Amino acid sequence: MPRQRFLNMPEAARSRLLGIALEEFARQGFEQASLNRILAAAGISKGACYYYFDDKEDLFATAIEGALDAALSRLRLPDFEGLTPDDFWPAVERCVGEWAETFESSGDLVKVTLLVDEARRRSPRFAGIVAKGHAFWRVLLEAGQRLGCVRTDIPNDLLLRLVEANDAALDGIFLAVNPEVTRAALESHIRLVFDTFRRLLAVAPGPRRPGRRPPGGRRSHERVR
Repeated sequence: MPRQRFLNMPEAARSRLLGIALEEFARQGFEQASLNRILAAAGISKGACYYYFDDKEDLFATAIEGALDAALSRLRLPDFEGLTPDDFWPAVERCVGEWAETFESSGDLVKVTLLVDEARRRSPRFAGIVAKGHAFWRVLLEAGQRLGCVRTDIPNDLLLRLVEANDAALDGIFLAVNPEVTRAALESHIRLVFDTFRRLLAVAPGPRRPGRRPPGGRRSHERVR
């Protein structure tokens, strides 16, 4: 977490520093990002940086969280109260798909969030970021459960952990095969993410009634001639 001294900085100065940091991390990745380059662009000495942050990773987490707050404030959640069960998953798909829309206005944020791997998600420094993601998914889970669309046989805290692990795994694969994040690649990735989330969370179809043949099918004892 940034130190209180950082929070006491003028808002414009904070926003400028975090914007420069976000761009550097997005362009270079965490390991290759240069703290010296960030500070020089922001007009801050290295000594002053450690007056505000513990280290580079602290600055990294703070930059992501600030940009994520702004993005989530613009993300439109579905009106779940007005949805029917048939409307639920299409509405969630549209909501999740809006993340691709942020690429045009905040491509740097999209790129750096993909760098928050499973190890960082477990770090206390990234607890605020993880909590925001959990809050978003919990709203979707609980709305889906009210409509009978999301499973209730697993506790929600465990479902959230499964969602998080799934997200981290897919993001890791995406970065491995897409060193350059483009809008088209991101849209394809988001479709895959939504599909796996739905398969993980959706209520399984009910058991078929005994003796009832599926449309166009045969009973198990009927031979194919």
